[in-house]
Amino acid sequence: MKRLTLANRLSLRIMMVLIVMSAIIMAVVYYLTRDSMAREAESRYDGVVLHANEKIRGVLSDVYVAAINNIYDIECDLNNPDKLEAHLERMVSQNMYMSSCRLIFEPDFYPERGHNYEIYAWRDSSGVVKGKQMNEKHPDYLVHSWYKAAFQNNEGDWTPPYFDRAASQQLTTTYATHVRDARGNKVGVLGADVSLNWLRLRHQRVDAENHERYEKGFKEQSYSFIIDHDGTYLIHPEENRVLKRKFQDIAAQSPDTLDDAVGRKMMAGESGMTHINNDGTKSWIFYSFVKYADWTVVVIVPDAIIYHNGNVLAMWILAVLFAGVVLINFLCHRFLVSNLRPLSRFVTAANQVAQGNFDMKLPAVKSREIDALRTAFGEMRVSLTGYIDELKETTASKVAMEQELKIASDIQQRMLPKQYPPYPERTDIDIYGEVVTAKEVGGDLFDFFIRDEKLFFSIGDVAGKGVPASLVMAVTRSMFRSASMINTSPKLIVESINRSVCQSNDSFMFVTLFMGVIDLATGKFLYANAGHEPPVLVGSHTRFLRTDNNIPLGLRPEWEYTEQETVIMPGTTLFLYTDGFTEAETVDLKQYGRDRMFKEAIRLAAKRLDSRTFVKDIRMTERQFVNFIPQKDDISLLAIKYRGNVDPKLYYRSILFNNDVQEVPVLTVFIDGICDDMKFYDLDRSGVHLAIEEAVVNAMEYAYPEGTRGHVYLDVTAYDDEIHFVLRDRGERFDPTKMPEVDVDKYVRERSVGGLGIHLIRHYMDDVSYVYIDGQNVLTMIKKLNKNTDQDGSNNQKG
Repeated sequence: MKRLTLANRLSLRIMMVLIVMSAIIMAVVYYLTRDSMAREAESRYDGVVLHANEKIRGVLSDVYVAAINNIYDIECDLNNPDKLEAHLERMVSQNMYMSSCRLIFEPDFYPERGHNYEIYAWRDSSGVVKGKQMNEKHPDYLVHSWYKAAFQNNEGDWTPPYFDRAASQQLTTTYATHVRDARGNKVGVLGADVSLNWLRLRHQRVDAENHERYEKGFKEQSYSFIIDHDGTYLIHPEENRVLKRKFQDIAAQSPDTLDDAVGRKMMAGESGMTHINNDGTKSWIFYSFVKYADWTVVVIVPDAIIYHNGNVLAMWILAVLFAGVVLINFLCHRFLVSNLRPLSRFVTAANQVAQGNFDMKLPAVKSREIDALRTAFGEMRVSLTGYIDELKETTASKVAMEQELKIASDIQQRMLPKQYPPYPERTDIDIYGEVVTAKEVGGDLFDFFIRDEKLFFSIGDVAGKGVPASLVMAVTRSMFRSASMINTSPKLIVESINRSVCQSNDSFMFVTLFMGVIDLATGKFLYANAGHEPPVLVGSHTRFLRTDNNIPLGLRPEWEYTEQETVIMPGTTLFLYTDGFTEAETVDLKQYGRDRMFKEAIRLAAKRLDSRTFVKDIRMTERQFVNFIPQKDDISLLAIKYRGNVDPKLYYRSILFNNDVQEVPVLTVFIDGICDDMKFYDLDRSGVHLAIEEAVVNAMEYAYPEGTRGHVYLDVTAYDDEIHFVLRDRGERFDPTKMPEVDVDKYVRERSVGGLGIHLIRHYMDDVSYVYIDGQNVLTMIKKLNKNTDQDGSNNQKG
C-alpha cells in the first residue's frame, strides 16, 4: 500500500478535525444564539415589569411626599378651618396623579360646622380643581374600616385599592395619615387619593406597543396585569376580573402546579420569572413586587415569542458556518499540497534556531516562499541577539521610571492636606477632602488654610493627566498659597494666579479653579470661579451655587475675573468637586452626571452628616453606579461644613473613624483637644482618655464582621455640669453594659476573659447607658463636671 504524503495526511486530519469541530461549534452556536436571543427577549419583558414597578412607586411616592409636606401647613391652620380647603385644592393642583384629597375630622371637632366635618377637593373632567364641605347626610365615615385603621395606626399608610363610588367613580387607592392638634392629639385623617385609571391606560398602551413591535403574526400574544397583596386583580385585560377574581383561584383551575407556586411567591412579595403552562400555552411569566404598595406587576409571554428571533438567527448562522467549513477544507487541502513539500528540509535547521543556536547554517531551498522564510530566519538570528540586549536595558529603564513615578506620586500626595480633622481645636468649621488619581500622578488639586479668622480654600483641575498635569498642579497650588497670603479678595487672588500660569504656560495647558474666602465669624462668603464646576450648598435648601462664566486659568493674562458674594448659614455644607466625579462612566459609557449627584446631595442633606461622612457616602454612590470600575479621569472631592459660632452654653464636637485601629492616634489628638477645652486635671484627663479609647477600639474591632468596612461615630456635648460622650456604629447589635462586673482583686489567671474594658469605662465615667435605635448601637458615657476656682481666679473644670 502506497504511503500517503505529508500534505495528504495533514489534509485528511484537518478535514476530520474540521468536521468534528464544526459539528460541535454548530450545536453550541445554535443553542447559544437561541438562548442569547431568548435572554434578550426576556430582558425586554422583564424591563416592562420593572419600568411599571418604578412608575407606580414614583407616582405613589410623589403623592406620599405631597401629603407629608402639606400636613404641617394643615396642622398650623387647624384654628382657621376656612383655610383648609385651600390647602387641599393646592395639593390636587400641584400633583397631576392626585385625583382628589380629603380632610376628615373626629366628631364635633368643629361643632359650629356640624357633628361630622369633612372637606374634599378634586379635579373634575375638565381639569379644574374644586373643593367643598361634604354634606352631613353622607354615609358615616367613622364606622368605615379604612378610617378606623388609619386613625389607630401610628404611621400613615396606603389603603387597599377600592372602587370610589362616592366621588371619582374609578379604581382608587388612598394614602391616609394623621392630623394632630398643637398638643399632639389625633384629631382627624388626611387622605390623598390616586386614581388607577392612568395605570390601566398605561398597561393597555404598553401591551399594544409590544404587540405592534414584537408580536405581529403570532396567534398568542403577551399581556400584563397587576394584582394586590392577596392576589386580587387590580388591572387586567379582562375587566370582569378586576376586584372580583384572584390570581390563585385562576391558577388552581389549571393542572400545572407551577403557577400555584408562582402565586405563593407573589403573595410573599417576591420578584422573578419562571416557565408555566398558561391555558395550555407554554409561556414565561415575569413578575415584580411593588414595594410600599404591596402590589405585583405581571407580564405573561408565550414561548413562541421568546424564542422566535433566536431560532431564525441560529438557523442563518448554522447555514453560514456550514458553507464556511466546506470552503475552508477545500482551500486548506490545496494550500498544503502546494506549499508543504519544501518545508521538511527546513524543519531541522529551524528547530536549532528556535533552541537558541543562532550560528546554525540554514539549508538552501529552491521554493521562493521558503527561501523568503530562510532569509527572514537569517535576519531574525541577527536581530534577536540585539533585541535581547535592548530588552534588558528597556526593562531596567521601566523599573527606574516606575520607581520615579511612585516617588512623584508620594510627593504630590504630601502637598495635599491629609490631616483630618485639620483644625481639631475649632468647632465652627469641619473640612474633609480626598483625591483619586487616574494615573500614578494627577492634575487635580485642592488646598485650604485659615488666616485672620478667614478660611481660604481652592479646588482645581488641570487639563490633562500624568506628569505634565501634576507639575502644573504643584505650581498652581503654590501660587494659591502665595497670593492668598497677600490678598483677601478672591478676584485678586485668581487674577494673580492666572497671570503667573500664563507666563509659564509653554505647554498651553489650562486650569479650572474655584477659589473662596469664608469669614468664620459671620459666614460671609466671597468667591471667584475660573471655569470650574459649580459647588453645591447642602443644607435646608440644597442648591447649586450661582457662579459667573469666567474662562479657565492660563488662557488670557489680561482677563478680569468677577467676584461674587453670599452668606453661608450655620449647618450648611459647601461641597466642591472636579468634573472627573460627575463624568464617571459605566462600562457602557453612561455618566454619573450632575443631576444624579444633586439628588444624592439632597438625600444626604437630611442626615446632617459631618464633612467626612458626607464625602464618603456621596463617593460610594458614584462607585456603586459605575460598578467600582477604575476611572479615566482624576476625581477630587472637598466638603466644608460651616457650623458658625457655637452657643456658649453648649459645647459640641464630633468625629468619624473607619473601623481601623490605625486611626487611634487621631482619636488621641481629638480627646486631648476636648480635655484642654474642659481644663481637666491630669488624673481626669488620663481617665477620660482610657475610657473613650477603650470604647472606640472595642467598636472598631468587634462591631463589624472581619474584612467588612464600617464607621464609628463619636459625638461630644458639654453642658453646665456634665459632658456626654456618645459612641455610635451600625455594626452587630451588642450591649456592653450587660457584661458582669469584674473582680479586680482576683488573680489574673482566676478571672474569666473579657469585661475589663467596660469595667474601666464604668470606673472613669459617672454614668454609662446603651440603646439600640435606628439600626445603630448607641453607647452614652457621662462625666460630671465640678467647677473650681484657682488662686488666680480662673475657672477650672474637673471631672
